[in-house]
This record gives sequence, structure tokens and C-alpha cells, in this order.
Amino acid sequence: MKKYYRHIFSLLISLLILSPTIANSEEWIYTTRPNDTLWDISQKYLKSVTYWERLQKHNSVNIAKNLAPGTRLRIPLKWLKIEAANATVVSITGQVKLTSTDSTEIKTLSSKHKISIGNKIITDDNASALIQFADGSTLLIQKNSQVHFDTLSSYGQTGMVDTRLRLQQGRIETSVTPMKSTRSRYEITTPAAVAAVRGTQFRIAYEDKQQIMASEVVKGEVNVVAEGIEQAVKKGFGTITEKGKAPQPPVKLLIQPNLDKAPTELKYLPFTFNWPELDNAKQYRIQISSAEQQQGIIYESTQNTEKFIVNELDNGKYILRIRGVDVNGLEGFNAEHSFIVNTNFPVVTLTSPIDKFKTSSKTISFEWQMETKVNSYQLQIATDTEFNNLIVDRTSTNNSLIIKDILQEGDYLWRITAIDKNGYKGKHSTVRSFSIKENNYQGFLLLLYMIPAFIL
Repeated sequence: MKKYYRHIFSLLISLLILSPTIANSEEWIYTTRPNDTLWDISQKYLKSVTYWERLQKHNSVNIAKNLAPGTRLRIPLKWLKIEAANATVVSITGQVKLTSTDSTEIKTLSSKHKISIGNKIITDDNASALIQFADGSTLLIQKNSQVHFDTLSSYGQTGMVDTRLRLQQGRIETSVTPMKSTRSRYEITTPAAVAAVRGTQFRIAYEDKQQIMASEVVKGEVNVVAEGIEQAVKKGFGTITEKGKAPQPPVKLLIQPNLDKAPTELKYLPFTFNWPELDNAKQYRIQISSAEQQQGIIYESTQNTEKFIVNELDNGKYILRIRGVDVNGLEGFNAEHSFIVNTNFPVVTLTSPIDKFKTSSKTISFEWQMETKVNSYQLQIATDTEFNNLIVDRTSTNNSLIIKDILQEGDYLWRITAIDKNGYKGKHSTVRSFSIKENNYQGFLLLLYMIPAFIL
């Protein structure tokens, strides 16, 4: 019996020791500023201004004295205002739709639209949406994705938020503002697992057919929970979670591809970006953003080769992002490259020789029109239409070049490319052809002239 009472006594002591910790986890600490009053604090942060009396008793504050700046007031969370905190659409690319749980209406989403609890965003192929939350956190919803907004709340003006989303299909990227309290929450749920974060940059993908969730942490740390098992995923790692199974052990993400040799200015389109093969990369994800809205996406694709062709872009400034995808489907770190599209650079007009020109001379003068903004001109002569077999590759600061004793009998193609003062090349001119053929008539006359000499 004595052992029993001693056990009960120890348990009570333990509860008493732990109770402040439990209480503190359910409280928000407010640090007073000059001229603060309990009335003002209650009006700004609490459910009612009448809570000032509770606040006074809870903190044993002597209201006969002014609150000294720096005073720490303990405020139970249940006293705080809880308000809806709508999110805002920052930018849209392509066709993005919005539905609501209380309506069957399907709307076309546009920038500056407000997103509230119960809304669902659906992006189609080649579409994306950038969303900003009340605390400044952002969410990029990529193509072919479905996201439900289950909870969008804030604790008044405390800076604490409660954000809970469901990714039913597709891929998202998010940047979460560091949270000001342990009571703040930012969770993303998929049918396979839940990802909970506290100030980080990460990506979540869910493939509905395979029922697999991929979590990739670029900055900070994410806790992935499934089947009662919690897996911490740190910066530079990712994990795969299959529906009905615990999260797999984290694996290291691929490093960024090397874009050091990519040009910073494109004088013509289409243009092909190339980069060295990345070890262990099975695919590459390509994204382009405008320099003005770097978090949004105006183009996105995945491919298997180490080259990417830019076909259409307006003149302007852009950010190119490329990252490798490993055998598990986890995507690595981005390589980012800033570039400018300026297709106003002139295309050279050819003047001489004319197209399909034929000659027996091995000395040919090539001429073209002079252009403004051009520092030099590149003459290329080749035997194939792709200009892979180059016979001549020369530059000139003038609008002409004479080629002598290099070209043999045969058929050729030639073109001119403008080059600016920084060495950037514009689009090739049109291609013209010419032929060098031996003059058989002159040869025949020479033979007639030589016949008497042979006879004599």
C-alpha cells in the first residue's frame, strides 16, 4: 500500500512539474511596447476588449502602474481572435480553374483573386498559379494539379497562422515564412502522407495513379508523417511515400546542372540551351520565369536530353531553371540562369554573288549590306545544308570578304551572321548556293592551240 501511495505521489509531482510546460505551449507571449495598455492589447489581439481584466489577473499586473516596455504578458491562445485569412493569386499562366465546396460553379481564375477556405484550384496542361498567404508564404501550383484549401486562418494580428492544404494530384513548390510561434501551422496533405513545416522551401508531388508522394526539401526541414511514422527530411534530401506505407528513408537530392556556358543574351529564336550531363539524372525539369515575377512560371516541361530549345519568348528579361530528376522521381537543386531576349538584332541581307551563281574562278568576292549595332560579320561556307562541314569560317568588320585559292571544284552554300561588340551572334542570313566548275570551252581552245605543237 505504501508503494502505491508513493507511486501516486510521484505521479502528482511529475504532473505539477510538467504543467507549466503544457500551459506555456498553449499560450502566446506578448512583449509590451511604449504606451501599451491592457485595454489596447485586448482590443487589438483578443476576442473582446473586456478580456483586459482576465489578462490583468492572469499576469498579476498592477494596473495602477504603467506597463513598462518589454514586459512579457502570457496570453492563452483560446483568448486570441481567430480570423479568416484569405490567400491572394499573384500570377496566372495558362488556364486555371477555381471551384468551391458550397457551389458547383467553375470559375476561371485570374490574378488578384482571393482564395478562401473550401476553394479548390485546378491547373491544366501548361498552366500554373502563384498564391500568397497572409503571412507572406507562397505556393506555386504547377501544371495538371489539384489543390484544396482546407484551412486559412490567422490569430488576429499576432502573425500566427493556420494553413492546411490538400494536394490531390500534381506538383507544388512552397516557400514558408518562418513561423513566430509553435502554434502556427502549415501542413500539406496528400492521400499518401502529411508534410508539416516550420519555415522552409520544399516541393511536394503526388501521382494519383501510382499513389506515391515525393517530398523534396530545398531549405529548412520537413516532417513527413504516414501510417503513424514520422520522418524528418532535412535540407538537400527527399523521401518517397507510398500510400499505406511509412515514409522511406531520405536520400540526397541531385546537385544542380552546370549552366556556366549558357549565353546571357539571345539575339534570335529558336535557340538551343545545352549543358553537361548530370550524374544519375534520368530526366530534367525546365522552368522559365520572368525577371519581374521570379516565383511564377511562364513555361515548364520535362525532357530526357541535355538540351532545351526556346521557341517563343517576347523580348525581355527571364530566369531559366533546370534541375535533374533521379530514378525515384525526386527532383534536385535548381540551376538558375538569367538571360535577355533581344530579337531586334538585325539579320544580314546578302547582295553578291547571286543565288545559284556559277563560276570557273577560284577567287570569289562575297558582299552584304552593312547594318547598325553590328561590330563584325561572320562568313561561313559549307558543303552541307546544316553547315557542319565548314570549308570557310571567317569574320570581317566590313561588308565584304574575298576568298582566294581555297575552294575547289564543287557545289557550296554560304551565309552571313551579324556579331555585336560583346561577341553575341544574331540569326543567320538566308542561305545562297554557288558552284565552281572548270570552263570546258577554254580548255577546248587551249587544246586547239597546243595541237600544232604536237604535230610539229
